[in-house]
Amino acid sequence: MRRVVACVAAVGLLAGCDAPKGEGGQPSAGMPSNDPNTFRASSSVNLDRPYAGDWAEDVGACKDEKKVWTVEPKRMAIATLRRFCAWDEVYLNQGSDGAPVSWASNAKCLQGGNESHVFVFFHVKDSLQEMKVTFNDTTSFDLVRCVKKA
Repeated sequence: MRRVVACVAAVGLLAGCDAPKGEGGQPSAGMPSNDPNTFRASSSVNLDRPYAGDWAEDVGACKDEKKVWTVEPKRMAIATLRRFCAWDEVYLNQGSDGAPVSWASNAKCLQGGNESHVFVFFHVKDSLQEMKVTFNDTTSFDLVRCVKKA
């Protein structure tokens, strides 16, 4: 009986506690909103990494999550290809004379249980709503940003 009372008291205390906070009121590492193992591309544009977000080959495909590419600053999941890629470093190439700003990275990808190593380029248009993704300078995909309705 004492164990039951102790457990109920402990649960009551935990329920009344707020989630641990990091600096600036942000959740600490490991919380769902910043857990590095959770994909969470948002509809807002990260100006430092505007390639991050939800993308598809056309606006109509944005409605089908099986056709959406989820791109985060250091990884992406391509639902249509069932491909997952992650990278350590992302390099910025400043556009000059009207050339688009682009990012590039070595990536380790998994697809169908097979691992591959590729080089990925992200060319984001000035509108930040269109992007070309190129793998190993050969296979390219033109994508549009998917905007989630609130």
